[in-house]
Amino acid sequence: MQEPLQPRPHSERPFYLIDNIPDNEKESFAYLSGWINIFTGLHFPPNKQINLYRRLCKLCVKFGIKNLNDLVDHLKKQDIPNLPSEMAHVISTNHSFFFREPLVLDFFIQNIVPTIPTYEKWRIWSAACASGEEAYTLAIMLAEIMGFNQVAEKVSILGTDISYPSIKQAEQGIYHRQKMELVEDAICKKYFKHEKPDHYQVDPRIKSTCTFRRMNLNNSPWPFQKQFHVVFCRNVLYYFDRPVQQELVERIFDITLPGGWLITSVTESLYWAKTRWKPIATGIYRKI
Repeated sequence: MQEPLQPRPHSERPFYLIDNIPDNEKESFAYLSGWINIFTGLHFPPNKQINLYRRLCKLCVKFGIKNLNDLVDHLKKQDIPNLPSEMAHVISTNHSFFFREPLVLDFFIQNIVPTIPTYEKWRIWSAACASGEEAYTLAIMLAEIMGFNQVAEKVSILGTDISYPSIKQAEQGIYHRQKMELVEDAICKKYFKHEKPDHYQVDPRIKSTCTFRRMNLNNSPWPFQKQFHVVFCRNVLYYFDRPVQQELVERIFDITLPGGWLITSVTESLYWAKTRWKPIATGIYRKI
């Protein structure tokens, strides 16, 4: 009988306070960094490597794995179910909240929505959606100007993320109040139900507008049968190196309808990229 895995021993400091990678784990860390880059496309430059190390230590704690050397062994042996997907979850950044970057959202409502053909069903993709806050935010904003019935009939929002636990939370649509600090009281009362202490449930009519699927942006081809009017890919690109960023934005161009839009972030510019997208404003691009 296989012996049960023992919890990772903590020495002087917990993993989240570690500020250097131990010499005896550097080779394994390099292997895991390469595996992560191949599997997810995510790139961790030198200034972010200690952060990656801490996240991998967190994964070791979860599975009772002693150190990164043993983590590599289990990854190679494939003897722990769901270890690759759990690794993708722990290394992906799932920090999100409702109504993030209000200026970008206002631009979407005021400048982009009027350009979407009224005779078509609107298809919006929230790429790397974390636990769904962005997708539901868009549905709520559109419901405010169109009404519940029109949004249900006219709008289809797809949220995708590499993290399976994040997608499961998005499907549940239940959020802690910390995720809702930018939600106005009137919006909260209208579109959420107070589910349990400090938690809120998204209104079923808003939930029906959004679909969530697990998806790795690094995989090819993407499983889309129809093109999108708008693609939100915010606070995502800087986790990839520039060749992968270039490839991603061009692939997004191909699955976007003529006249469609790409929204990255106010902190993510494509000024350096040779791209077919036309820059409209900071973090805003159009397929023309």
